[in-house]
Amino acid sequence: MTVSAPASSAIRYRLARPGEEEGLGRLAAESFGDYPFFSFALKEPFDSYQKYLDYMTRLHRMLIKAYIKKQVCLVGVSDCTVVSVALLHDPRSRDIDVTDYLLAGGLGLVRGVGLRRLLAFFDISEAAQSACTAKHPDAWYVELLAVDTQLKGRGLGGKMIHDCVEPYVRGHDGRSLSLITNTEQNRRFYTSKGFTEFSESTLSFRGQTIGNWSFFKQLEI
Repeated sequence: MTVSAPASSAIRYRLARPGEEEGLGRLAAESFGDYPFFSFALKEPFDSYQKYLDYMTRLHRMLIKAYIKKQVCLVGVSDCTVVSVALLHDPRSRDIDVTDYLLAGGLGLVRGVGLRRLLAFFDISEAAQSACTAKHPDAWYVELLAVDTQLKGRGLGGKMIHDCVEPYVRGHDGRSLSLITNTEQNRRFYTSKGFTEFSESTLSFRGQTIGNWSFFKQLEI
């Protein structure tokens, strides 16, 4: 699959490969930077943004490694450089569990934030996804969609949804997508891409709260 990229090159989409986790983890970490879902629970222990970013890279590297092995990790490549990444959960496949995350390097994530905070973050993640799991259990869940920070604002996220994620899901007998977001900007973005908001909630951690919105899209076949 290819699409004309804003930078006058073409984007080719493919499955991520083992060994690409480090670069993809860094791309995702930089893309999500101060994204509230991560920062409100994980940023406080770090005395510099760089240390927090390094931790976020390790976190996303673990997540991506587990998805490459057990679920679906798609990347967009332009001029031999990965510019976007998406993680998809196929509802027909076994869920990624704690063992999978440990094998992907999850135990090392305790260093930096502590076990209690890390376990609380995983609990928050589960709570955030609960509406999608309960109301649309047969939908493919978009765990992550990230774009190279230097290319944000050029439509790469929307193109990846339209030209990669949706065709991939349809090609594997999927009929719908679900996801969550935690910012007003992303609410507008996903609404503009044909998603319907079906649940609103609040996530809390040590006196801090953030909004959590769940979205669903029925795919045209």
